[in-house]
Amino acid sequence: MKGVEKSMETMKSVLEKIRVLDLSRHISGPFGGLLLADFGAEVIRIERPGGEDDRYMGLQGPSGEGFMFLNQARNKKAITLDFMKKGKGFAILLELVKKSDVLLHNFSPGAVRKLGIGYEELKNINPALVYAEITGFGSRGPYADRLGFDQIAQAMSGAMNLTGFPEMPPQRAEVRYCDFSAGTFAALGILMALYHRKSTGAGQKVETNLFATGVAMNALAISEYEKTGRKRSRMGNRSWYTGPSDLYLAKDGRWVYISMVTKGLFQRFCTHIGRDDLIGRQDLQSDYDRFIHRDEIDCLVKEFVSRRTADDAIAELHAARLPCGVVNDVDEVAEDPQVLHDRSLMDITYDKWGTLKLCGVPIGLSETPGEIKRPPPRVGEHNREIYCGLLEMREDELAALEAEGVI
Repeated sequence: MKGVEKSMETMKSVLEKIRVLDLSRHISGPFGGLLLADFGAEVIRIERPGGEDDRYMGLQGPSGEGFMFLNQARNKKAITLDFMKKGKGFAILLELVKKSDVLLHNFSPGAVRKLGIGYEELKNINPALVYAEITGFGSRGPYADRLGFDQIAQAMSGAMNLTGFPEMPPQRAEVRYCDFSAGTFAALGILMALYHRKSTGAGQKVETNLFATGVAMNALAISEYEKTGRKRSRMGNRSWYTGPSDLYLAKDGRWVYISMVTKGLFQRFCTHIGRDDLIGRQDLQSDYDRFIHRDEIDCLVKEFVSRRTADDAIAELHAARLPCGVVNDVDEVAEDPQVLHDRSLMDITYDKWGTLKLCGVPIGLSETPGEIKRPPPRVGEHNREIYCGLLEMREDELAALEAEGVI
């Protein structure tokens, strides 16, 4: 596979021998499972016969599968199983639970009760199971039975009221940070539960939800209001508390973001533009002072950037050790030198469709790094391996299950 170092093939993975049943869909659960798979866990994605809807959602690749799925399914195995009816499929799921270390899902509490796959039921057949659940609002409390998605969590957490420009309605972030963060929290919880199990032998339930994740992400503004009564509001691309910190237009029509948090950075910029007279001003000594006077300071930065191309402005600011970055469009990110160096995006060969550029491994470990060993799996690609290998079914039993539509 292009992009995978041969020297890593014999390296032991940190999560080797950990088996995860991944019943999750869309972003949060699949991303959590992806993080585990990248570091060696055997993550088995379970789909209904024919594949789940999230396999085909979103921007579609040449195979007809969505890039949401393609970016989160690499390194996983895929089997088909209709376990949603009490019958053969459900019995097979329970057999898989007995042989697994982790079960991960993002069903609603109501769906979990209906399916009969709650933690209390499953721990009776596997007391060592780490059971990880991502929901919209948690499994308890007044909102427990509500359905939720990332955008709803952004809205209810207060973050949307802080996003966008004052004259416009509240805005959501296009990047689903509540989904991705909840998936990351779930993976972290799974690792802590596995660590606890190592010394006790006992499994436990891991919970996170999108709403709690959104509130955690927005806690700074909420804490400030609860203590001081000061309510922040939308202010475009500026940042509260600091100045200058905004988006500035270069003479070639590209945008540059500059953020000068700390007194030292502001003084460095003043020296760079020949305005040392601002350094000693008593009303510009703290970050918040400069935020209050942001309109005055922003004019200086705006003028500086507007007289230069984006590349020239960034080169000059970097040379002066001042933090900044160009606003890349999606067609520019893949060729960014740092992206290439860090392999934040990697070329992965996917069947007859050739090479796809998908996300790289976002966590670095010096001794046991993550790696991409296999491309996203086809629907039911690993049925024979899991059913005839792990569960020791005969070929005729497998064929019968296929004929009955169980797998």
